[in-house]
Amino acid sequence: MTNLLEALAPLIPKYPIEIAGHHLELRLDVNINKTKKGVKLQFIIGKSAPEDSRKLQDLSNEIGTELQKKFGNAGLQIIADLENPYSNVIGFLLPLPSLANYLMKHVFEISKEQPTDQDAQQDSEEEPILEPLPAEEMPPSEEDQDLKEVMMWRAGLTDIVKKK
Repeated sequence: MTNLLEALAPLIPKYPIEIAGHHLELRLDVNINKTKKGVKLQFIIGKSAPEDSRKLQDLSNEIGTELQKKFGNAGLQIIADLENPYSNVIGFLLPLPSLANYLMKHVFEISKEQPTDQDAQQDSEEEPILEPLPAEEMPPSEEDQDLKEVMMWRAGLTDIVKKK
């Protein structure tokens, strides 16, 4: 596998961080995968990355548990990046919709208002009462006959549209 330190450009922000009792380097980047847009959080283990995949998974779980608490308290979602190509990195993703909702609510102070029970009751009162469907198909009424003929002509079921 490629080493992240060799592959990243120097403009990507990096910060020393202590998380889950481990001293790591955190790099932030954007995800280029169109199906998983968001901000990548890449925790670089460095040269001391465990070779045992179980130990690496345990470390990932420890970091993930702490991130879930921190991001959850901030009202943000965080998910593990299971497609991380680097052997010395534990990756997570802050999905773009989660970040956008956070910015709209906390920075721009705009939030989608959730309907209250009273609003839902008013909405249900305003809905028109629909007639039940007939038990069997009924022939078209006199007014609908012209429409039926045009639709049959468009569908190629008749050659001529009757003119009145």
